[in-house]
Amino acid sequence: MKKKILIFYISEHSGHFYAASAIEKGLMEVGGESVEVEKINAFGYTNPVLEKIINKAYLEVIKKKPDIWGKIYDNPDVVNKTRKAREALHTFNMAKIERLLEEQSPAAIFCTQAFPCGMIADYKRARGRKTPLIGVLTDNAAHSYWLSDEVDIYVVPFEETARALERKGVPYGKIRVYGIPVDPRFRARRDTRPIKRDLGLEDDAPTVLIMGGSQGLGAMEEVVASFLGDAGSRYQLLVVTGSNKKLYARLKRLSRGEVPNNIHILPYVENIDELMDLADVIVTKAGGMTMAEALVKKLPILVVNPIPGQERMNADYLVGKGAAVEIEDSARIREKLTELFDSEGALDRMKKSIERLAKPNSASDIARLAFFD
Repeated sequence: MKKKILIFYISEHSGHFYAASAIEKGLMEVGGESVEVEKINAFGYTNPVLEKIINKAYLEVIKKKPDIWGKIYDNPDVVNKTRKAREALHTFNMAKIERLLEEQSPAAIFCTQAFPCGMIADYKRARGRKTPLIGVLTDNAAHSYWLSDEVDIYVVPFEETARALERKGVPYGKIRVYGIPVDPRFRARRDTRPIKRDLGLEDDAPTVLIMGGSQGLGAMEEVVASFLGDAGSRYQLLVVTGSNKKLYARLKRLSRGEVPNNIHILPYVENIDELMDLADVIVTKAGGMTMAEALVKKLPILVVNPIPGQERMNADYLVGKGAAVEIEDSARIREKLTELFDSEGALDRMKKSIERLAKPNSASDIARLAFFD
């Protein structure tokens, strides 16, 4: 009989979803035909209308007032003041969750976001269930919304994250430093010549990959603008706008008439692993999933405008470890790139730091937790 595994996430276009997909592939890699895996959008399943409202509100805050998000993120007062509301929402969702888990009878449950993890934890406590519950953090921030005695194992990116959880009261024996789950395909290195030809890239020009996560957030427009004109022709840009169709249209207009083959604007793509293979550096905000993928690819990271809160913590950690460089003014991107490329050994030193942090086997290591008894 196959072992049924459930993986809960929130939002289709998010690092939480890609982390869930990576765990799914890890489970298939480790368990093969002995496992049956189902991914579930927790908000979409329990509160589809509320999901749309919260997603829209979150994006508005991130785009227009990111400092507000930084102030409320893991703020103890906010955590305490919202506790009753979260408990009420979990109680409201209890019947749906109970029906789902009774039907599926999973051998283990993974959660890549704190909301479903707390909801499943409350279900376990209310119904006296012992189903193994594994919380998988997708950022370096060990925020308080994850905390529950009913979580059996926490998976964290780095040892420092583990210690932060321990300081919040989680027994260290419950924590595994396995990394953010990255799709196993990122472990492979491919011949980049065919895709370079398809994209019209030159072999000898430095390639800069510019991303803003799956939703195309951050200072991407300002970064691209800083490369416009002949002074930027040393570099060729791959700009991935994700699901942000408006940004894609604006950047296509912005780059029109520039040096031929210098700027390549791409919409949502499925081959980020290949684009990372052919890039020399990546310029991005500090989303946890993008950072983890870049580490596996040993790709030097330039961070611009990280979102206050979880991304601020991600950026600070990687910069402190020598794996990333933060640029506070997007207009200075080219200047910093030139400094890195012209300074002997600078990029190699970053790659060595990255190699010490990368966890290429994270998905399969995490998947094996489903088989503990």
